[in-house]
Amino acid sequence: MSYEFLFSPISIKGLSFKNRIVMPPMATNFGIVTDQSIAYYTKRALGGVGSIIIEGVPTHLFRDRQFQDRLKLLADSIHRNNVNVFVQLTIRSNPQPRRDVTDIPIDEIRSFIDDFVYAGKVCLEAGFDGVEPHGAHGFIMNQFFSPIFNRRDDDYGGDVYRRMRFSLEVIRGLRSIANDKFLILYRHTPVEWREGGYSLEDTILFGRELKKEGLDILDISPSTPPGSYDYGILAKEVRRNVDIPVIMVGKMHIPDLAEDRIKNGYADFVAIGRALLADPFLPKKMQDGRFAFINSCKQCNIMCHGYLRRRIPISCIMNPSVGREFLERGNWSNNLR
Repeated sequence: MSYEFLFSPISIKGLSFKNRIVMPPMATNFGIVTDQSIAYYTKRALGGVGSIIIEGVPTHLFRDRQFQDRLKLLADSIHRNNVNVFVQLTIRSNPQPRRDVTDIPIDEIRSFIDDFVYAGKVCLEAGFDGVEPHGAHGFIMNQFFSPIFNRRDDDYGGDVYRRMRFSLEVIRGLRSIANDKFLILYRHTPVEWREGGYSLEDTILFGRELKKEGLDILDISPSTPPGSYDYGILAKEVRRNVDIPVIMVGKMHIPDLAEDRIKNGYADFVAIGRALLADPFLPKKMQDGRFAFINSCKQCNIMCHGYLRRRIPISCIMNPSVGREFLERGNWSNNLR
């Protein structure tokens, strides 16, 4: 099988992607712009992905001049491999406790928005191809959208349109400082699988408003549904009803499944995460048909999510070189065999 759809190019607002494979944001505990972090991302770029979304970066870090200088090194290193690179933006480094956002003062909300816009400007000047505010999985933007956790009675709470206002103002602010080729992404969990939570219909309304504000790509990242459920249906419905390029997740390291999702209009891009820890060169091996040489992810979560929860640098039980990319950078070609 040639995987002609998976490895087909696509262009969005003049920015060309060499294929449809995205490395999604995954926290590493390496630090964002350390030598190790730059080597880690560069190795995945060398391995054949079309684009990389750097793990969530708290917006306050972008005001540090030394951090700004190191960001350019990261962007340049990835670009040398003909790979587009985006930065995921968060308000804080970890998801907030599952609480409501009712008591956040208006001036603090405005400060959050200013921080997002400032971070976007720094990323633009550092040479990144765009940014992705994190509005999924319990982060503050997601809490604002949730009727369970947002019980405000002002302009930022109440009906679905007021609950989406915070996110829309962030996107509007980012678009105001961006040039035509600087893309704005947004990561969103499409359904809140809890009684009283928001629905797929709410997400479709939200997506349409995001598009009006200038959003370029919607990154659909579901939470775990009750029972067995095809994640692809959620991405496909958003793509069809919002008419916007979509990234989808869910076992996309299986080549036939990833090809099917692109071919049949479920999404425009597929995200491959943990499998790129196990084998950074997975895309190249898939494209070349060298499946016997793929170092497959076992989805055990032992040294990726497990280490992350313990707040130590991640690794991989199938690939102990994760976390040692900078030290072993002279031996990367061995992974192609």
